[in-house]
Amino acid sequence: MKTIGTSDRRFTAAVESLGGLRAGFFDQDRARHRLYRRCHHTGWALRRCAICNVVDRARAACLVCSDGSTTEVFSRGGWFCIRHRRWHSRHVDSLVGDADDLLRAEQALSGLLWSRGVTLHTGEFDLATRLLLDSWREQPSEARRPTWRSYSAVVQLLVTLTHPDVALALAALAESQRRQVEGLIGLVVGAGKGSRTSELEDTAIRVIRVHRAAMYEALRMPKSNKATISRAPFEKAIAEASFRAKAVFLRHVTRSGRRDTFGNRAVRGAPSSRVVSRRIVPGWADNGPWNPVVNSAQSTAPQIGRIVRDQVMQRDAEHLSEGQERA
Repeated sequence: MKTIGTSDRRFTAAVESLGGLRAGFFDQDRARHRLYRRCHHTGWALRRCAICNVVDRARAACLVCSDGSTTEVFSRGGWFCIRHRRWHSRHVDSLVGDADDLLRAEQALSGLLWSRGVTLHTGEFDLATRLLLDSWREQPSEARRPTWRSYSAVVQLLVTLTHPDVALALAALAESQRRQVEGLIGLVVGAGKGSRTSELEDTAIRVIRVHRAAMYEALRMPKSNKATISRAPFEKAIAEASFRAKAVFLRHVTRSGRRDTFGNRAVRGAPSSRVVSRRIVPGWADNGPWNPVVNSAQSTAPQIGRIVRDQVMQRDAEHLSEGQERA
């Protein structure tokens, strides 16, 4: 499933016909789950654009929802099925007990964060995971939070870091870089109940430097490579600067804040609006500078999803078999 829609109706029409589906079934389903993004079609406002027609990357569906069939979906949400209280991540599909934290996290991910354009695959989740894992480095392995609660902590941190005012505070050039690093560390430790580690300090410094550099580019970005005076619209410049630096939180900034002395470093001009509009799609920040293996398809997020087997209750096998029998 492509994240950007195709205009070739012949392919989808053939699949609909073979599957006995009504004409336009896939288009209607895709329209329901378009991502909130900024593009030139909407004047760079955060909306769901029918022209760009971007959806999230596919992820594994709950086995009970799919009657035991291995299925992928691109609808809003994450790795927890609210209806059946199941964790479904990659090759793990398990019933989880005491799921109140997961329930609240999933509601935030499919509600508030969805309206901000945040999914498991837009970069923010990976970076928040990296920060929290670094804050738990010095804790004994047996004392670490259960993995499903780690998921909740990641979402809680995301709700804070993607707020426009917080994102601005962490990237504003008028603020002290040291103060921004300390602020980020404090937010991470507070969300995950971890501690200040050398790994967390290193990652926080790298994150702040990247976001400050990207903010500098956004504020000084020429309208085009040939422009010398005219600046690119702020929202467009933010999108392009975020893409260039993989500054995943910068794209949530909505205002420039208090200006400061910039310096004279040259900034490459913005490409056409059509190009910038197609920059930030699911997977755009997979090779972010804080990911442990840059240019690898594997992100930090699966570390949150692999260990849930320890949280499975004994009745899981019965619950899953019932769903498979119905299939």
